[in-house]
Amino acid sequence: MIKNKSLKLVCLIVSVGFTGSVFAYGTSATNNGCKKPKFKTFTPAHKSEVDPESEISFTVSGYADPATIKATAKKIPLEVDTEYKISFYAVKAKLPASLSGKYARIHVQADAMLGCTGKDGWLLKIRDSCRGF
Repeated sequence: MIKNKSLKLVCLIVSVGFTGSVFAYGTSATNNGCKKPKFKTFTPAHKSEVDPESEISFTVSGYADPATIKATAKKIPLEVDTEYKISFYAVKAKLPASLSGKYARIHVQADAMLGCTGKDGWLLKIRDSCRGF
């Protein structure tokens, strides 16, 4: 009788332990089934010094909705050119001339096909357009 109660108690403790870890894994890893778009390959690199009207580029994971890919520099929307490359999107844009001689954080954003939003960015120093004069 004592062995039977001990065995039941051990089984109960083990099953509660497995159940808790399964629920914890499911809630944090899936994020309601939506994977946020990931951004990589920022060019020019973070904290680089660039000329005004320079071209910038970055890549976005393939599960992003290409119609929602956006980029801004100091709250100025940039016109993006998006190209699908098998498993990701290659995105290009030009910096505005009005940012000459300033620092600008480039903010990038995209929505996944299932609705969640990914955001990232990097900082650039933009040279003064009239340097050397």
